This record gives sequence, C-alpha cells and structure tokens, in this order.
Amino acid sequence: MMLQTTKTTTVATDATAALLPLAVDLDGTLLAGDTLHEAVLALLLKRPLVLLRALPVLRRGRAAFKRHIALAAPEVATAVPVRPQVLAWLHEQRDAGRALHLVTGADQAVADAVAERLDLFDSATGSNGVENLTAAAKARWLAARFPDGFAYAGNSSADLAVFAAAREIALVATPRDVNAAAQALGKPVLREIAAPAGGPRAWLRALRPHQWSKNLLLLVPLVLGHRLLEPAALGPVLLGMVAMCLAASGTYLLNDLADLAADRQHATKCRRPLASGRVPPLPALLLATLLIGLPVGAALAVAPLFGAGLAGYVTVSLAYSAALKRVPLLDTLTIAGLFMTRLGLGVLLADVPWSPWLMSFAGFFFFSLALAKRHGEVMQARALPSTALTHRGYRADDWPLTLGFGLAAGVAALQIMILFVANDAWPSRLYHTPVWLYATPPLLAVWLTRLWLLAHRQQLNDDPVVFALRDPQSWASGVLVALAIGLAL
Repeated sequence: MMLQTTKTTTVATDATAALLPLAVDLDGTLLAGDTLHEAVLALLLKRPLVLLRALPVLRRGRAAFKRHIALAAPEVATAVPVRPQVLAWLHEQRDAGRALHLVTGADQAVADAVAERLDLFDSATGSNGVENLTAAAKARWLAARFPDGFAYAGNSSADLAVFAAAREIALVATPRDVNAAAQALGKPVLREIAAPAGGPRAWLRALRPHQWSKNLLLLVPLVLGHRLLEPAALGPVLLGMVAMCLAASGTYLLNDLADLAADRQHATKCRRPLASGRVPPLPALLLATLLIGLPVGAALAVAPLFGAGLAGYVTVSLAYSAALKRVPLLDTLTIAGLFMTRLGLGVLLADVPWSPWLMSFAGFFFFSLALAKRHGEVMQARALPSTALTHRGYRADDWPLTLGFGLAAGVAALQIMILFVANDAWPSRLYHTPVWLYATPPLLAVWLTRLWLLAHRQQLNDDPVVFALRDPQSWASGVLVALAIGLAL
C-alpha cells in the first residue's frame, strides 16, 4: 500500500459532487523537469561519491533507488520549477470544488515536499521504496483508491495506462505520439497544456553562441603576423576556432547544470533554458560531454600541442566554474588567463613568432575587463545589500580594491601598447605608415575609461565582451582601430 498524506477539506456541495477527483502526475506534468534525473545530476556534479555508493541500490529496484536518491538530495524536490499554466489551472479546479491528489512515481518524500510547498493537494502519494508507482501500477492504485472514477493529468508514454483507466484526462506537454495515443482512447479531455517554447532555439541559447565571439582572439596573431590572407595559416586557425567554440559551449552547459539551483533563485538567470526547464538536464549533460570530448579528442589526434592547450583551457574553465570563481581576485586573474590562452593557441595555429608584447598587453587588458565586471557587481551590492556577493567571495566594501586594481591594470595595458608601437612595430618596417598606429592607444583608452565609468555607475550589466558587441559606441571604436591599423599597413 502506498503512503499518502492528507489534509482536511470542505464538504462538497451538490454542485461540486459530480466532479471527479483529479490525480496529477508530478515529473514533467506539474513540474517542468524530472526530480530523479535532477537529483542524480546534482549528486554527479557535486557529490559523485554519494552517487557511486547509491548505484548498488539499483539491484533492489527503481523504487528503492528513488528512495535512496531522494534522501541523499532532498533539496531537489523544491528546486525544480513548477509549470505556471498547470498551477493556475489546478487552482481553478480546486476553486470549482474538485478534489486534487498528487500521485507520482517519485518517492514519497519528494511528493510530500512538493505538496507542502504548494499547499494545493488533498493528498500526496508516491513510490514507497518497494513498489514503483508508475504506468500500470499507478493505474491499479488509482482504480482501487477511487472506485467511482477519477480524472488524471499526465504527460508521458508511461501515463497511457493511467489515461486508459481514467474517466477524464488532461494532457500536459505531451509529445505528439503520446497525445495522439491518449486522444485515441476516446476519453473526455479536460485540458490540453502545451510545453513552453523550447526546441532548437532554446538549445541554441543554452550553448551561448554570443560567447563564441571571444574566440576571434585566435585571429589576432594572424593579423599582427601579417598572415591573415594566407590560406595555409588561416585554415588551421579557423578549425581551431570551431573546436574552441564547441568546447566552450560544452563548458557553459556544464556550468549551468552545476548552478541549476542557484540560477533558479536568481532574478534573471532563472529564465535560462536549463533553469526554466525548457532544456532537460540529462540530454544537456550528454551534449556537453560530446561538445567537449569530440573537439579535444580530434585536436589531440591531429595537432597534439593544440589539443593539449585546448584540454588545459577546458580544465581551467571547469575549475573556474566549480571553485575559482568564488576566490576574490583569483577569479579575475583566471578569466584573464583564459583569454591569454586563446591568444597563445592562435599563435600556435598561425605559426607566427611568439610576442611577449601581445601576451603582456592581453594579460593586463583582460584582467582590467574582468575586474570591471566584478567592480560593477560590488557597487550594486554596496547600493543594494540584497545583492550581496557572498557566492563570489567579495564584500560590498571591497570596491576600492576592485577599482584600484582594475584601473591600474588598464593603464598598464595602455602603456604596453604605446611601448610596443614605439619599440617594436615602428622599427620593424612591417608597416608602410606606422604613425597611424599611435591612434590605437588613445582610442582604446577612451573605450576602456568609458567602460569603467559605466561599471562604477552600476550601468555595466553584461560581460564586457558581450557589452562591446551590443554597444554602438564600442563598434565605432573598433572600426576606428581597424581603420588605423589598415592605414598603417
């Protein structure tokens, strides 16, 4: 016998007595996700040894495994987002006098946690650690629990057996084949609720293609080495950019998977495809593994040195997501190092001489950009204590530190650029009219000081690179810099 929790309800009037009790599925129906899948994922990414110890429990059956996982990761039950359309409809049904019962294949502990969170259901019943309350088992239990008939809201092929036993059905985010099979049963359909827009667009957004622009840095050594128009040099760099873009998207997916709980509590990140439930986590994990494994593996086989560099880039990126982003100042140094890695891999693929000028400039410049973003966040935390940066390791009174280090790094980058023009580019005779190169430091200085002004005023709401891509003034500065370099050539 399945366990269940109940609460006192009002007595039905004659007008509501004819309404059948409505049994509601949990995973994929009421919730825009699967509590078991997300609990397994949370353990895999954060407590893998706990998950490893849970695997032998599978020999005792799925219900026993669900019980073990539910007790190991109880926080997941209240983290998976509720479908707002389903919740609104259930409130309508309850207001009309219909009894609501949460009946799920998830463990009883999960069912109880969700029922307590929503305070909506007359009872909550889940798997009891022995019998898995899904498909035919759920249909039998509901038929015994409600011999006069029941309505059922479900979403998956496992619910078809329950739809067949129900007198009325509601279809929530059902795949096309499941919807057709359920409709063919000829049962009255109380409500059809489609899944929120997802599909390719949601998956593409989860890959963060706008971040691929950072990999244009691989082209910089080609430009400075005057080999941009040479196919023999350009081809390997373009292939390297593709590998970097794929691997970077894989790391972004893993980062979002690891931060699911935190993102769902965030004012804006809760709308991300994974956090909102429009992209399921387990397929996202598989895709992330492929996006990282395939380019790294191919690079190691074809160009071992580049492959090793790409593997190092991925490792540091994942370490940043897992821990380094919570260490003040080391987080921004790590970001600068990742940008320098892109440039270093570009030098390797373009087969141009290593430039200490370029790497020194890049280190200070990108350290300044990373600190600008962090400074803006610290200033926001200073103005609004509710936006405290405890998860980043910073405090609101750290703003003089981020301001000082960031501006100093920016000035150092500008000094290195001026020295490069005077001591390397001008005497190299690689430029026909090198005097035009002197236009690049002041142009960059105007852009960088404006960026810092916006950060200090709490108006820099994006990653600086993303900000530059969206900002017309940044585009104008970039065009002028490119024009100056072109005139110098």
